[in-house]
Amino acid sequence: MKKYLLDLTNAQLKDALKHVIAQDYRINQISDWIYVKKAASFDGFTNISKDIREKLGEKFILRALKILKKEKSVIDGTIRYTFQTLDKKQFFAVFLPSKSKNSVCISSQTGCPVSCAFCSSGKTKFCRNLSRGEIIEQILQIENDAKEKIGGVLFMGMGEPMLNFNNLEQSLKVLLSNKEFGIGKRHITVSTVGIVPAIKKLADENYGVRLALSLHAVDEKQRRILIPNNLGFTIPEILNAGKYYLKKTNSRLTVEYILVKGINDSAADAHKLARLLRQNDLINPDVQANLIPFNPVNGVSFQTPAEESVQKFKNILKLSGLTSNIRQAKGADISAACGQLGY
Repeated sequence: MKKYLLDLTNAQLKDALKHVIAQDYRINQISDWIYVKKAASFDGFTNISKDIREKLGEKFILRALKILKKEKSVIDGTIRYTFQTLDKKQFFAVFLPSKSKNSVCISSQTGCPVSCAFCSSGKTKFCRNLSRGEIIEQILQIENDAKEKIGGVLFMGMGEPMLNFNNLEQSLKVLLSNKEFGIGKRHITVSTVGIVPAIKKLADENYGVRLALSLHAVDEKQRRILIPNNLGFTIPEILNAGKYYLKKTNSRLTVEYILVKGINDSAADAHKLARLLRQNDLINPDVQANLIPFNPVNGVSFQTPAEESVQKFKNILKLSGLTSNIRQAKGADISAACGQLGY
């Protein structure tokens, strides 16, 4: 069976290639073609001899994902990609163009085991974790297709990244490496619903990437409505893990909060959220709240709050000393906004 090159770490790549290529500098050239020049096929390795390229094609796979569908927003240029794996599993990624820095929102699993009630991905049956290579290849494919350089990566697509920790970690290593993607740690964000042991483990590894806690509620009753499968972790435990992450990494923390009309969007909820964060020493310059008005999802009866309610919520947090932003929906006309990545 052919090996998928993007699944291999640098050490594994060198070991696998030594049976094809004797010279170390040739192996370095191949790594450069894969990650820096982003060649889409072995034929693109133009400084490698034809016979070696043919041997590579006989023994290895360079691309394992197929773009099944591509939809571009007429509103803001956001592009939603539907990818298919070699074993016919499907998932999504989103290209977010910007004048300052193009970003991608990528997936870590096919389907999602967490099943948030407000999220289209959560309505999609979990199949499996994406491999190291499948995570990385999303970025390579989008860069090639959009013909744009990616400067930011958001692990906010389909799936819960912390439930695929080993492949998340391997992906972070190659994204951060100056010899490979070379993306700055402050331009990579890992979002999690709150897998406490994994948050602490990521903190201890100290990659320094930004962490986003998908909190979405101010008490356990609210959270069970929005996240029925909370995997057993309480709000205080999740916030404590966030505080641990901040102290260990000297990075930034984002508290993500979906605003759903009549459930968690009241002024009282805003005051409770501020109080919760203050009690956990999380009102400081390194913490911000991302307020996300609910984006409509087929089959979900939740409603989006009125704009004035969202603004009032933000103002209460601001008066409490918490930096907060209202996230503008990107790609809403192609179901590419937060919570809409599903079938």
